[in-house]
Amino acid sequence: MAAPSVNRRAATAMPDAHPIPMPDPVTADDLVSTAAEAASLAALRRATGAVATTMERHCLRVFLMIERMASDGALAVDREVAFCASCLFDIGVYPVAATADVYTADGRRFARDLLEPFAWPAERLRRCLDAIERHHQLTSQWLHGAEVELLRRADLVDAFPRVFRFGLPRAWLDDLFRRVPRDGLYAEIGAAVGRMWRERRATIPRIFMPPRPR
Repeated sequence: MAAPSVNRRAATAMPDAHPIPMPDPVTADDLVSTAAEAASLAALRRATGAVATTMERHCLRVFLMIERMASDGALAVDREVAFCASCLFDIGVYPVAATADVYTADGRRFARDLLEPFAWPAERLRRCLDAIERHHQLTSQWLHGAEVELLRRADLVDAFPRVFRFGLPRAWLDDLFRRVPRDGLYAEIGAAVGRMWRERRATIPRIFMPPRPR
């Protein structure tokens, strides 16, 4: 299905080789611009217990990839939705959000409770929550919104950059990984999977299955 184009505080395409300006190094604090974004980043830091952790850097790279892919594809994305989803999409692996349910559903519930007080329109909130819950789906998610599919793609690129790029230039990725290092990512993923295996192993296959109807 073709990517939808919806008017949402769009990221517009730019002609230069690095359309998303980035400090060197870049931190999540550099990019926060709204109260909801600040709350999402603060929630991530409460979950991980520190600032600039391996998980925070993973989330930051994912967001910057979303912006770059949106710019390159001239796709309209809601920056606030994308940033909040990028901070919260893996939060379900941490005790602050974890239950006996599949971790992506835990992340959706946590994000809903965190973001509902900001009184977003229902469609905006739905796209953010879908991006969190659907980021491990094995098929395209354009139907649910550009933010949903681009987060899914960005997570794959960050985890497996030798396998997936979705059009992101290799030189740009190398520069991003220098500015926001990937050190410790696989150990962090392994620890998260290990916790799930010990505490709720029956839910692991459901991570990759379509969510239950709501």
